Amino acid sequence: MDVAVGRWMPGDEIDVSVAAAEHEVSESVVRLALHDLRRAGLVSTNPFTGGSVVVWHRRHNEVLMRRLVGVTAVVAGRRPSLEDLPEPAPASPAVAHRGLVLPPDLAQLLDLVRLVTLTLPPASRRQVLAEIVTPLSALGSTTAMRVHGVVPAISADVRGVIVDLIEVAAHYGEWDEVPVLMADYAVALGADER
Repeated sequence: MDVAVGRWMPGDEIDVSVAAAEHEVSESVVRLALHDLRRAGLVSTNPFTGGSVVVWHRRHNEVLMRRLVGVTAVVAGRRPSLEDLPEPAPASPAVAHRGLVLPPDLAQLLDLVRLVTLTLPPASRRQVLAEIVTPLSALGSTTAMRVHGVVPAISADVRGVIVDLIEVAAHYGEWDEVPVLMADYAVALGADER
């Protein structure tokens, strides 16, 4: 979450003892968190010091979204009925705790993603949630986009329409459309480079 709020910026090396003291947790908890951040592609190991360096890039949300396109393609192949699925787990409490708020379109999309991941085997579902959904929940927040100067390529209104179309396609079983629409949304959420 520190990357999302600008505490650690790209290129910064994260000091485990400082992070532990700031968050009032043990260094082992910070090391575990750094392991998760490495899996999500947000930090890398510095080859010279062995420390963790933030490697997040302004286009990282697009990378996460493209990974979600792959997940939805797998789910689409299974052609699940969403009405038969239980309610998904709520958004990460760590994200809400830090006061990070998602744009409504992205919040709606991630709620749908949490639902469709219930069709995946438990280990795959945990991996998707940990490596894609949780980082996107933090880095797609309005705070993170503002702090890192990311302006989405397409307006929130248009992105909202795309998410509505994704949701309708999923609920009506038009699964062939879902990955295509998800790819459109990935482009729409991507950083505007004008």
